Amino acid sequence: MSLFRPYRTWIAVGLAAITLAILCNAVLAYALHMQRQADIHQLSHQLDRVTDVDDALLTTLLEPYGFFLEPPQHAYVDPVSVVISTGNEHQEIFGSPLWLSKSHWFIIGNALLAYMCWQVVNLLRRKRISQKSKVPSLEKTEQAPMSASILGLNHLYQSVFAIAHCTKLSVAANGVASLLETLLQESLSYQQQLSVKVLNTGSFAITIHDIHYQHLDKQLEALSDTILQSCRALLPELRAAEVKVGICNYRSGADQAIVYQLTQSALALAKQSEDKHCYRIPFSHNHSMLLAAKSCSLSESVQKAHFICFFQPVFDLHSEQILHHETLLRVRHQQLGLISPEYLEEPQTRKAESSVDSAVLARLDKMLATEVQQGDVSINLQQSSWFDGEFWQRLTLFLEQHRNVLIECKAELLEQHQYIVRRRVRRTKACQRGIIIDQLRTWPNVDLDKLAVPVQAIKLAPELIAHIEVDKNVQKRVLAYVAKAQQHSIPIIAVGVERQQQVLVLQQLGVRAAQGAYFSGALQLSTFKSF
Repeated sequence: MSLFRPYRTWIAVGLAAITLAILCNAVLAYALHMQRQADIHQLSHQLDRVTDVDDALLTTLLEPYGFFLEPPQHAYVDPVSVVISTGNEHQEIFGSPLWLSKSHWFIIGNALLAYMCWQVVNLLRRKRISQKSKVPSLEKTEQAPMSASILGLNHLYQSVFAIAHCTKLSVAANGVASLLETLLQESLSYQQQLSVKVLNTGSFAITIHDIHYQHLDKQLEALSDTILQSCRALLPELRAAEVKVGICNYRSGADQAIVYQLTQSALALAKQSEDKHCYRIPFSHNHSMLLAAKSCSLSESVQKAHFICFFQPVFDLHSEQILHHETLLRVRHQQLGLISPEYLEEPQTRKAESSVDSAVLARLDKMLATEVQQGDVSINLQQSSWFDGEFWQRLTLFLEQHRNVLIECKAELLEQHQYIVRRRVRRTKACQRGIIIDQLRTWPNVDLDKLAVPVQAIKLAPELIAHIEVDKNVQKRVLAYVAKAQQHSIPIIAVGVERQQQVLVLQQLGVRAAQGAYFSGALQLSTFKSF
């Protein structure tokens, strides 16, 4: 019996469904049988009132009740016979079985019963899943002090993930990784579960497992110096500023993707600093920030007008002129300040998504009314807005009032719903100037020459730009995209440019323009001509 114990709930549901089906079919058969008996009784009364009964008249009277005088020839199912009285005589009549003549009632009844059982099974399954998600995980019986919980160290043991970047060592990273691992293991006395791997960027990914909370602070303080000394042991002339380290400490069960992103963020902060060569971002602190951001809905924030719109310039990498501005949205969060909408809870309905775009259009209308120089401005739409006819009518009026506004369409949306996009832009007179394809990760399987309107530009996704100065594979992809775009005379724009090395590589790859933090900051703008 223990073999069937995990399935006892589903076995019980199945037996209950079978029992209910038998009971329902029996009740239906009994009801139809009583209805047939009532028909026979009514037929007998009609025959009693008729004095002269012949076969023609009897056939006419029997037809509405589904009976006939002679059994059908070559029937697949034997008919049932019933004897009725016709005056002083008795007549045998024939009819189809109830399960055959009233089969549609059995089909409808069993179909409804099956649908109800399916809904019950789904309800039990969802309830079972929700109960499993609420079961607390079993942790070690030993408890950490309260100070550890305040610091976000709510477990006795934590792990550390670090990324160390040194330009001079990245060339020979694969050859010195094992040696670096040995040097770190000799230097770190508290923990021997250490591994070193080489990333595609040439950086060293260092993982240290299960550090006790009593040793964590001391270990983290020594880790950055240990990494620096180990790198100097490999290359003695290294300066501290040439070795940058990003560190993230995390507990068991943490999302590895978020840990990697936090470590990359810490490394980026270290690269931007001239004084510090190491930064640390604890997983717990940023994870709570992400949870706080997710608790805020984008549609609710926009509805309460807790957002701002601003223009981010797109610079020509050759003439150093501003080609156009992209309209960006930032939400005012109570705890986190101005944050990007991608960190917030996404709208759940198409109406909510369209309301976000409607609010942005209203804000953009006020902004353009105060602009002295009317340069080109682009705006990105939510996916559901392309399917909302009511919103598209408002957008059409907006575009007719502001001829300098261009629409950006995500490459993924264009590939999946090219008919919708083509129909929208073809029927909108204000879109005849063209559109901008945004968030290009892979080249869309779409004939751009048959899009009904010209493509003004193609913007690369920020993921392609993040490490383009060191990632050769990404450079080859971007070069291929530039070559395809040149066949259609379409310029390529890079999005999310943050460093001067990225600008230099993008120029060499033939990218026409770029936008991002590198061009938006005051310091970067003052040195823009030197790139």
